[in-house]
Amino acid sequence: MARQAHSGVGDIVGAVIDTLQAAPEVTAIVPPDRILNFVASGTDRPYLRVEVTTETDDDTLSLGGVDAICAITAVSDYRGALEIGRIAAACRRALDGVEMTVAGFTAPADVSYEQAIGEFTEDVAGIAVRHRPLWFRVRAL
Repeated sequence: MARQAHSGVGDIVGAVIDTLQAAPEVTAIVPPDRILNFVASGTDRPYLRVEVTTETDDDTLSLGGVDAICAITAVSDYRGALEIGRIAAACRRALDGVEMTVAGFTAPADVSYEQAIGEFTEDVAGIAVRHRPLWFRVRAL
């Protein structure tokens, strides 16, 4: 499984990937080996790409915390929006409001859904491929 190395002060991407891979409603649609930080060309769809888009020090009481926005992009070539909508909903249920263990931090990280950033479609060899980014805030101390 491809992962980002520690992202400055913790492995947030790895923790999000682990949480999604452990969620049966997510893996019922997206196989665990397709929940990735780096997606190679030719990867079968559907898949999820997980990345931290912004990371800010949150040094509350000198605990060395981080406040990060994590983008999870669902990618599907299913005809119509049904599959990508199901994937997005499953990710939201798996992550919103959970306390997640992040390597390098002593307390569980709080995760909250921020927003969906619309959807775009691209033509890949004559196939309409949909991308739906979701943003989650991860706050770890």
